[in-house]
Amino acid sequence: MECRIGGADLNPYLAFAALLAAGLSGVEQKLELEPPFVGDAYHGERLREIPKTLREATETLRGSKMLRQAFGEAVVDHYVHAAEWEQGEYDDASPIGS
Repeated sequence: MECRIGGADLNPYLAFAALLAAGLSGVEQKLELEPPFVGDAYHGERLREIPKTLREATETLRGSKMLRQAFGEAVVDHYVHAAEWEQGEYDDASPIGS
């Protein structure tokens, strides 16, 4: 299992709960593990990536059936709403054209 350290704005309890939920979901669904990656992960070509922007992450969260089952609709909808608000505040504060 890989557990990367998140940013300073990360809620460690929520992140750990999501990590456990994902692991348990994989066990329950009998998902097969991907082969381990060996080498320089910064230059690897066969690595899946996580969302690169808040917009992409918000859409990924919104559509996650696994997290909705683990945390409940209200919790996921709350974090989706919070992310949309944060993105809107950023958009409003950003200079035009950036």
